[in-house]
Amino acid sequence: SKALKLYTKLAKIDSASLCQYIVGDMYFQGKGIECDYKIAESYFVESAYGGNPDAQNNLGYIYTYGIGTNKDFGKAKKYLNMAASQGHSQAQVGLGSLYRNGWGLSKDYRKALKLYKRAAAHNNTDALNNLGYMYALGYGTKKDSSMALYYIKKSAAQNNPIALFNLGLYYIKGYAVNKDLEEGAKYLTKVAQYGLSTAQFNLGLMYHYGKGVEHNDSMAVCLFKQASAQGHKLATDFLNDMEENKIKENIDSIFELKMI
Repeated sequence: SKALKLYTKLAKIDSASLCQYIVGDMYFQGKGIECDYKIAESYFVESAYGGNPDAQNNLGYIYTYGIGTNKDFGKAKKYLNMAASQGHSQAQVGLGSLYRNGWGLSKDYRKALKLYKRAAAHNNTDALNNLGYMYALGYGTKKDSSMALYYIKKSAAQNNPIALFNLGLYYIKGYAVNKDLEEGAKYLTKVAQYGLSTAQFNLGLMYHYGKGVEHNDSMAVCLFKQASAQGHKLATDFLNDMEENKIKENIDSIFELKMI
């Protein structure tokens, strides 16, 4: 495309970190050109050393999850630190998750919590949800169900898919709120539309058993198939059981509901 040609020319200038980032992002997302993670990575590296925090954050993401390359938590930490020190809220979340999970470094919930708080100050919805997670489980702080619910609700109000799922879980399980399956189903419905397989599976169960929604096996099968297509094993198993007319007992414990 004309835009790609123009930005590619500009990206050859040593000081053109923004253009280097834009070209890298075009290759990374396949915008007007075939997706190529290796080329994207090379442009992001140039841009990152020019001081572009978005490029630094993207490299942190690439190396954390092994997008188009091998996972390298050392490199991930390096680039996320570079971006986080410039106040990049998503990089602060990414760095916090390295500490929370102990990926390539010693697990440190307190550092994770601090980084999430910094990002949440910029209203980063991932950080808000993650703070809810930390308060719910008492990671780096005392357990506080009220604070957990506050942060999860604040994130969900901005349609963060993970927060919507977690809030649905709260209503289905009755965590810090009155148990309300109908309300829980509403949140899972929103998340299922984003393609989250665990939401699709659990909502399918609700339709199969008529919990919080009217019984509808056609809808249940549709949701199980969506989840199964993403590799959700329980959804695949449940579909097979339905085809073989194996009826599972109607109990709440079949739900695969854990905070994410």
